[in-house]
Amino acid sequence: MTGPAQAARVLVLVNDYPITDFDVAQRQKLHRVIGGPRDRKGALKALINDAVLLTEAKKLGIAVPDAQVTRALERMAKGMGGMGKLKAALRKAGVRMQTMRAYVRSTLLFQIMARRMGKTIRAEVNEKDVERRYRQILKDPRLQPVTVYELREILLPIDASNPVMAQQLAYARLAEAQQIMQRYRGCGSLRKATGDIFNVRISRPLQADPRRMPRKLRAALRKAGTKRLVGPMRAPNGIQLLALCRIRKITPPRPSKEQVRQIVKAEVINREVERILRQLRRKAYIEYKDKRLVIN
Repeated sequence: MTGPAQAARVLVLVNDYPITDFDVAQRQKLHRVIGGPRDRKGALKALINDAVLLTEAKKLGIAVPDAQVTRALERMAKGMGGMGKLKAALRKAGVRMQTMRAYVRSTLLFQIMARRMGKTIRAEVNEKDVERRYRQILKDPRLQPVTVYELREILLPIDASNPVMAQQLAYARLAEAQQIMQRYRGCGSLRKATGDIFNVRISRPLQADPRRMPRKLRAALRKAGTKRLVGPMRAPNGIQLLALCRIRKITPPRPSKEQVRQIVKAEVINREVERILRQLRRKAYIEYKDKRLVIN
């Protein structure tokens, strides 16, 4: 669908209109910026819908002028903080402006085609559905409070390419690690405990999920508490100590009823849109080069 895409592998032909793996990769990246399915098959489905709209519009002599695409793009950019920010976001994601314009054009074409078909996109929301979805979301395990260990790593680097020298340095660094452990009185004392020792790296506070830790490490941290260090341990680049600064519970923010209402509303609209697009897809000739990519 774009210049370099012509040299890419064709995945699907829609009324002789090619969709390539390059197009799919571009759409996946675009969805990361503006929202939409990020998986390969979801991006391909969106492109097939676009191709169906373009080819059907061409048959009917419907075209969207470039000036109209530009105006729609400017309105979209305004909601994202301006055209400069939109361009920067696209550039960072590796999305070409041509890909963005093609997306906007197909959105405008859908609106025209839906009107031609006499279809009205209704977004009436049933409050019982909103309440049911709200309760369902609140039961999501990802919204339940989680225990977090706040850790700091103390690393005494060993910079030696000679194995014999490295072994000697390791003994010396182990002795320094023992000194730090004796002086340590909590995370607030880290600077003081390491102040006279050369080349010590203290990490910023790290938020760690204890459920993902090795069982022995989790047990050692709990046993040491917040007043003692865990270690010393041999790390690939030196001698390591771990400090447990605190254990706390984090409760993820819950969505408001209005946010859930908007989610339900978007789903209603998407179902209506999909119903219209499915009707158009049935009229199109779609040839899949890879049968694993077939969509309904």
